[in-house]
Amino acid sequence: MQNQPDVAPLAGIVVLDLTRWLAGPYCTMMLADAGATVIKVEPPPEGEITRHLEPILRAEDGEAVSAYFLRLNRRKKSICLDLRRPEAKEAFLSLVRHADVVVENFRPGVMNKLGLGQEAVRAANPKVVYCSISGFGGAESPLRSWPSFNLVAESMTGLVQVDPETGNPRAMGPAIGDLAPALHALSGILMALMRRARTGTGSYVDIAMFDSCMSINELAVATSSMTGKELEYGRRINPNLAPYGLYPVADGHVCIAVASEEQWIRFCSVIDAPDLAKDGELLSGEGRVRHFYERIEPVMLAWLRGRTRDEVAIKLAAAGVPAAPVQRASEVLTSEQAIARDMIEQVVAPDGRRWPVPASPIRISPRAPMPPARTVAPGSDTHAVLGEFAGLDAAAIAAITTPSRPAH
Repeated sequence: MQNQPDVAPLAGIVVLDLTRWLAGPYCTMMLADAGATVIKVEPPPEGEITRHLEPILRAEDGEAVSAYFLRLNRRKKSICLDLRRPEAKEAFLSLVRHADVVVENFRPGVMNKLGLGQEAVRAANPKVVYCSISGFGGAESPLRSWPSFNLVAESMTGLVQVDPETGNPRAMGPAIGDLAPALHALSGILMALMRRARTGTGSYVDIAMFDSCMSINELAVATSSMTGKELEYGRRINPNLAPYGLYPVADGHVCIAVASEEQWIRFCSVIDAPDLAKDGELLSGEGRVRHFYERIEPVMLAWLRGRTRDEVAIKLAAAGVPAAPVQRASEVLTSEQAIARDMIEQVVAPDGRRWPVPASPIRISPRAPMPPARTVAPGSDTHAVLGEFAGLDAAAIAAITTPSRPAH
């Protein structure tokens, strides 16, 4: 492998994935996209909960499949283990002994009750990196036991803002409360693997959705502590910069982001507003925010009126002013930029149907060839994985996978 420059970055790394919903599966999908062998451990017989969430994609000659599951579980193997059964726990620990990473996103305490918490796992394999993603972290804290989804974490860390134009709270679009901790978990896992390469020992990576959301909201949190003012995100201007927002044009909206005095002068030139460029009170971001609505916006909107979003964005970008058309999600997959960046791949359902989805944004050159973005049915790899990675024979595997009989 040392002489293969195009080997996948995480080739040879084995990840046991006990995650569900969004944060955990997104993290482990990024690991799989980087070449890790990700083994999804699911409850029998129907697999993890997101396999059954709407929207369900149905076909007359194929199986019903959840779009939610397809989005987050490409390139993963699947085994089904009932971890409440002693023999399944032993099989899992056998897998742990050959694994590099374990990722779970249960509420704190659940894995300990199963006897498979980070201490038990790392006792079986001191080199393993054990990553836990939860709402408020694994360590003791006032809210440690609270259930959490993305909106909970976003609401408690200032990411949910009051719209200054309506006075109503406004939730974010993407599930940042899940995606931010997923990426922090990915970073933490890679850091721990790098330390293990030097020390030979594993780590416990404790990721809280609350912590991640607080971290990425650093602008508002730091502004509050430094200035004593609550930072409110408006639609038409940034609290410190203007014009810096989304503005109407003939066929939708355009983003304009003027962040410096040089960009402001260029902007005025493009919109043919020399009087604005000469106005000394508009040469700072603070001044432009103060006088935006009465001096800048009327002139700007008059110029935008009748022009298309592409026309405006192209003119401004050519002059060195950050700008872009505001595109709907349905437009992104067919955009020239997405195609040029190879940001589209076909996710493959277990029955062979395909849908275009965003690819991994991480680019490392030289790039290794990757297998198709296939998803598999629950338990598809149980026998193969338990044989190859846990070293179990056919009889042992049969004993583990045979459903237990209910007590009479």
